[in-house]
Amino acid sequence: MCFADHLRRKIQQKGPIPFSDYMEEVVRHYYSSERNPIGIEGDFYTAPDLDPILAELLAKQFEEMARAFESFTLVELGAGKGVLARDVLRHRRFPYMILERSPGMRRRQAELLKEYDVTWIEELPNGITGCIFSNEFFDALPVHRVVRRGRVLKEIYVTEDFEEIEADLQEPIEAPLAEGQFADINLEARSWIRRIGESLDAGYHLAIDYGYLRDEYYAQPRGTLMCYWRHQAVEDPYLRIGEQDITAHVNFSDLMEEGTAASLDTVRFTTQMDYLIGLGILNEVERLASAGDAVSLQRLLKVKKLILPGSMGERFKVLIQAKRRDERK
Repeated sequence: MCFADHLRRKIQQKGPIPFSDYMEEVVRHYYSSERNPIGIEGDFYTAPDLDPILAELLAKQFEEMARAFESFTLVELGAGKGVLARDVLRHRRFPYMILERSPGMRRRQAELLKEYDVTWIEELPNGITGCIFSNEFFDALPVHRVVRRGRVLKEIYVTEDFEEIEADLQEPIEAPLAEGQFADINLEARSWIRRIGESLDAGYHLAIDYGYLRDEYYAQPRGTLMCYWRHQAVEDPYLRIGEQDITAHVNFSDLMEEGTAASLDTVRFTTQMDYLIGLGILNEVERLASAGDAVSLQRLLKVKKLILPGSMGERFKVLIQAKRRDERK
């Protein structure tokens, strides 16, 4: 039985399910399949796949963060193929944990990282002193699709025929939407921030992802849901069920506000372009441009994608939150 038929039967038994449940089922299957979804051969690539300079600069950032602590542990959420972990650890052997719930991705990570001392975990442990960080983790969490109808919000549910219907909210949600406007509400992202705050004894949370602050987030009339298949953007989440990625932009205002409630102070929020320039990426750009050989020029094109406004430079944001020692529970 193919995955779509399996999911259809499950919906037949339960009745229409919230889109968030649909997205969770699909994304879990997608990342557990044998086909590698990440990279040139997959459906999309991430910044670590482009060039190791991101890991080099992040390692520099982690070293700066670690100076105030006797010990410093890195915890990566959703580590993809493990490329970022490998390249960070090449620069410095931090104590390193990976929280990865996809068996397929965990197998790929274990193979790539077999020469490094990495611990895989199922849940965030308590008492972490260090940095919990991620690159494109929050955008893959399941979202509640809602729409304004008169004075109330309705939630999108998915039927056994993979059609959408509107019904009452699964749980209370507030969103400043105009009549007929859709939005993707990531309640799970809020929950993750609370868990991160509880896990950290002292240190930092660093998230790199694409998204907006609240006003721009709710200015999108159809929400931000998008699918990716063979490096093509696809708007329909009911095509190639389980074979294409489903994502939604991150509402960084949510992460900041939930962080404040979880004793995480926002210390920086900026574009990936400004963040990487601040860490010295232009030195690498200049070095590659000066080298002039074919390999360096190929790398130069990839490095530029990380910071050019029309590529990843402004679309991706960087959020850094800190938990101070005097805020321990």
